[in-house]
Amino acid sequence: MRRTLYYSLVFALMLFAQSCVDHELPGTPPQMETLEFSSGNGWKCSVTFNLDIKDVGTIPVKEYGMVYTTSGKGNAPLANPVVETDFKQVFPMPFLPGKKTKLNEVSNTCGPYVYYRAYAILEDGTVVYGQEIEFKDV
Repeated sequence: MRRTLYYSLVFALMLFAQSCVDHELPGTPPQMETLEFSSGNGWKCSVTFNLDIKDVGTIPVKEYGMVYTTSGKGNAPLANPVVETDFKQVFPMPFLPGKKTKLNEVSNTCGPYVYYRAYAILEDGTVVYGQEIEFKDV
C-alpha cells in the first residue's frame, strides 16, 4: 500500500512539474476601426487621420497609427498599405480605447488615389490592421 501511495505521489509531482513549463499563452489582439480622414481647409493634402480603438486586447502594443499609400495619375492604384513599405503616421502612446486623431505632418497625401488603414505593432512584432479606406480624387 505504501509503495502504491509513493508512486502515486511521484506521478502527481511529475504531472505538476510538466504543467508549470513556461509557455506562451495565446492573447487577444487589439480591435481598431479606420475612420474617414478630415481636412480643416478642405484639401486632402493637409489631412487629419482618425481611428477608433475598440478593444486594446491582451497583447501589449508598442506602436500604433495610420499607414497609407498614394499613387499619381497614370499609375496603377496601390491598395493594401503595409507598415514595412508605405508611409506611416505614428500616433502618441498610450494605446487606450476611444477615438484618436493625428495631423499628417507631411503633405504626401496629394495623389489622386489614397489608401489608408489603422495599424498596431504588437510586442512580438505582429502587425494588426483595421479596415482599409480608399479615397479617389479623379
